[in-house]
Amino acid sequence: MLQRSATAWVVAAVLTALAATAAAQPLGYQAVPRDAFPVFDDPEMLSAAEAEKQQVIFDRDVIIGVAHNGEAKAYPITIMGVHELGNDSIGGVPIAVSW
Repeated sequence: MLQRSATAWVVAAVLTALAATAAAQPLGYQAVPRDAFPVFDDPEMLSAAEAEKQQVIFDRDVIIGVAHNGEAKAYPITIMGVHELGNDSIGGVPIAVSW
């Protein structure tokens, strides 16, 4: 018999609680109000060194990385968690960044 890790039990419990909560809500219910996460447009970018110096990002942080036409950009998940969607461009191509 397979044993679940403590993390697996916690995840299963959270998913069960979320499913029960969702089932109790009317169809179309939104737990978070519409437009609660502002979309960013053409964000100011810092070099990796400057972002670390200003303590905007740390070694442990997870990022969404995009590279195109020799240009690269990083979108930290800590910032994406606030915005969830952003409009930017890279290498002259418009992109949508989503979390």
